Amino acid sequence: MDIRSMQIVIRKAGWRDFGPLLNLQRQVVRESEHLAATRGERKEPVLFAFAKAILHRKRVHTLLALAGNEPVGYITVVFGKFRKVGETAYLVVGVRASHQGQGIGTTLLNEAEKFARSRKMHRMELEVFERNESAVRLYEKLGYQIEGRRREAVKTPNGYSDIIWMGKLL
Repeated sequence: MDIRSMQIVIRKAGWRDFGPLLNLQRQVVRESEHLAATRGERKEPVLFAFAKAILHRKRVHTLLALAGNEPVGYITVVFGKFRKVGETAYLVVGVRASHQGQGIGTTLLNEAEKFARSRKMHRMELEVFERNESAVRLYEKLGYQIEGRRREAVKTPNGYSDIIWMGKLL
């Protein structure tokens, strides 16, 4: 099944989505082997996360993918903090394992690009584990290019792995 046969809605997350989004992010961390954080490492208190969200609300924006009322994916767009990097958007993407491979990540990335363009951004960038080959292929298909590599930056059960830095000029 893919996004064309499901009723998936993408919308900007609001304050009422704070709890469900936090739960979704924690669930994605539990399910994924391709994230820096692993199960149980993100124990940020809800109040602290909420305060952080309030402090950064002008620079950090999240789009939610909803299947019915259930959040199944998100993309967070972080705009540069300083003037010299103010036209760069850094992306963090997460889709529930049960909904991967259905076009949700592609749709989230396309919507984030529209949002970034509407804010006059010049570039978008992200990091991805080299072993997350399906994500690397997706990003390349959408026009992202490999710009750098942090060699052996991730310790895995099978040794070390690289983190790939990718970017796209808008």
